[in-house]
Amino acid sequence: MTNYFRIFTLALLATLFFSACKKRATPQEVALAFMHAIQDSNFDQARDYATKESQQVIQLYSFFDARRSDAEREKIKNARIEVVNMEENGDKAAVTILNSSAHQKEVLQLVKESGQWKISLTFESIIPNYIPPANAGTALDSTAVVPADTASGGSMTVPAVK
Repeated sequence: MTNYFRIFTLALLATLFFSACKKRATPQEVALAFMHAIQDSNFDQARDYATKESQQVIQLYSFFDARRSDAEREKIKNARIEVVNMEENGDKAAVTILNSSAHQKEVLQLVKESGQWKISLTFESIIPNYIPPANAGTALDSTAVVPADTASGGSMTVPAVK
């Protein structure tokens, strides 16, 4: 009976030891996993890598993605994504990603949320002309996203999304 107790105790200690050594994802790993989820149009998975405040931004991005042609979506899916720089400062990090389909670098901001690195997105990060609503408690509407251009007689231009 004592042999069983020793084996059980060793197994329990080994389990506790290995669970305590569980590796947390680095900012680079989170950024790449997030970008690959976006690449695959898997927005549910992308939300897993993002802060709670970023959920609405990912939802808006999914609407833009749904309007893309199959050719655009295929180009995005086949793009090579690599980390070219990372700066970490306490509970904040910035990961620079090179996206071969857009031929440009993108900087993803990350913060620690419950001890895990999460992507922190703002509307400005995907919509260059975004103007935050005067009342932060109101729902997102189209007038806050793309303001009318009154100088050109009321015609409106929508920024291209890459």
